[in-house]
Amino acid sequence: MSDDRDIKDIEILKMLRIDSRTPMGVIGDAMNISKATVSRRIAKMENDGIITNYSLSLDANKIGLMKSMVMLQIISNPVSVVIEQLKPIKEIRNIYKSFGDHHLVCEIYTKSVDELYELIQTKLLKMPSVRNVEVDILVEKIPHNINADLEIYSEMNDLL
Repeated sequence: MSDDRDIKDIEILKMLRIDSRTPMGVIGDAMNISKATVSRRIAKMENDGIITNYSLSLDANKIGLMKSMVMLQIISNPVSVVIEQLKPIKEIRNIYKSFGDHHLVCEIYTKSVDELYELIQTKLLKMPSVRNVEVDILVEKIPHNINADLEIYSEMNDLL
């Protein structure tokens, strides 16, 4: 965020993160500012690239899917080449570049452990640049601090 952000922007972001469909008037009332002020602040944060999208969250378990994180060690090719090879795999939602023991971490959705195993064996391990694959199956999401990033930002900029 730019230096002209203040606690009001942070509070708007926190409210939108809880429910991105919260009407601007409701946000304004909660913060004792006008709906127009909320609208201008949100538009500025969108234009500045701070708010990049509005999304829908689903509970994968409740629709019969299993979520896993699959970590890959890459050899011989640049990571960017492997990312391009991974993009067509429909089960992969996100690909993260990482530092540490793994070069890439993939967020993968499948219907079962057998389907995940098949994907790893027939697609991931067939890639010549993939040296090692490790898997963590995520059983339950335990929300802890939805606004950790905003709180750290606020502390860094003495907004709290």
